[in-house]
Amino acid sequence: MIKIPKEVKSIIEKLEKEKFKAFVTGECTGNSLAGWDPFGWDVSTSARLEDLYRIFPEADVISEKYGVVRMDFVKIILDEKGDEVEDGIIVDISTFRKDSAFAHGRKSGEVEFADTIEEDLARRDFTMYAIADSGHQVVDPYNGFNDIKKKMVRTVGDPAATFAEDPARMLKAIRIAAELDFDLAQNVYEAIRSNYKLLEKISVERFRNEFIRIMAAAHAGKGFNMILDTGIINLILGEDVVNNLTKREKNDMITLSQNIDRSKQVFERRLGLFYTIIDKKKAIPSIEKFNFDEKTHQYLIDAVHDMPKLYFAQTKELLKKFIYQHGMDRYNYLANLEKAQRIVFDYDSDTKIKSKMYLLEEIHALREPIFIDDLTVDANDLIEVGICDTVEEGEKLLGLVVEKLHQYPLKNKRDEILKLAKKYKNNKIAAATRKIRWVR
Repeated sequence: MIKIPKEVKSIIEKLEKEKFKAFVTGECTGNSLAGWDPFGWDVSTSARLEDLYRIFPEADVISEKYGVVRMDFVKIILDEKGDEVEDGIIVDISTFRKDSAFAHGRKSGEVEFADTIEEDLARRDFTMYAIADSGHQVVDPYNGFNDIKKKMVRTVGDPAATFAEDPARMLKAIRIAAELDFDLAQNVYEAIRSNYKLLEKISVERFRNEFIRIMAAAHAGKGFNMILDTGIINLILGEDVVNNLTKREKNDMITLSQNIDRSKQVFERRLGLFYTIIDKKKAIPSIEKFNFDEKTHQYLIDAVHDMPKLYFAQTKELLKKFIYQHGMDRYNYLANLEKAQRIVFDYDSDTKIKSKMYLLEEIHALREPIFIDDLTVDANDLIEVGICDTVEEGEKLLGLVVEKLHQYPLKNKRDEILKLAKKYKNNKIAAATRKIRWVR
């Protein structure tokens, strides 16, 4: 049933030679049957940790508590472009185990190992992941293979109990649907709608990571529509925000769910599409809540703050100023976001986008300065001629000069720059007020 890699087959064969049972299990089985090529594989076995130490002395110990070791078969190869990329798989080997619980259904902190694969599969969350295959024996007690054929996400046990045990499974169910173009079983869908507020109990990191994967999935529109329809959007933006969305914001949410799959699967860009739908005062608290990495956080803040400024950067001077203030990387993010907005929301911005592309090509072709590094003079030159005493002071003066040269790029000559730097140095009032336009 499952195309098991030769490295995994070898592991199973070694375990069976030692008279242990061994099967591929978990997400790798369901994803493989659904047409994916898994990078990570899981082997469940009746062997205990001391046996795994002996049989696989080269393996890394991942968890002594849960009896897990890892075999790494990843190597670095050159792709078609000559870039170094990782190729291969990793395999986690773990002892059969089963869930143990207190009287009120709460899981204990103790690990209880099991003797059979059936006990191990009973603790799985979704039927498509409760399939085991040794290469010559398939164990599928919950008809997971049939659910895969039907493209259906179904829980092993009662969905409400499954989600109460680990609320993050609600997001996982939606993520599976978004990644594989599956549907949720009716009882799974209803259980999420009834219990989504349990997600408040999971860590921000788990919520964020699942949300990112949903938005970056091949069928993100389906996943995002489920987020809207089940009520999970209330936890992302805040219930008060959702209850007070404008008609335009609501319509844009629906449009995003319908058209987001037209955009590239770049999670920062798709998150930008989401957060720019709503007013920045509503968006920023959500961005801050999810504690994105520094780069993603900056991108999203730029998106909600500065997209309107980019729309109106339609002259070379304004475009250079915008790029200077943000840096080329942040500008490229916003420029690509603007293109994605045109595709997803059918904005009438194609002409403006092409205009900026043409202007930037011309700026580069004519070598017009955007950044201080583009000037024909550096801070050391200013020190050498006695205009300033330190590199820090020189950089500040050149910051004033480069903004002037955004308007007059032909002045990017040593004599002209030195003259401007000296002027700003001698006339601090002129430097401080150079952007002010006086009116009568």
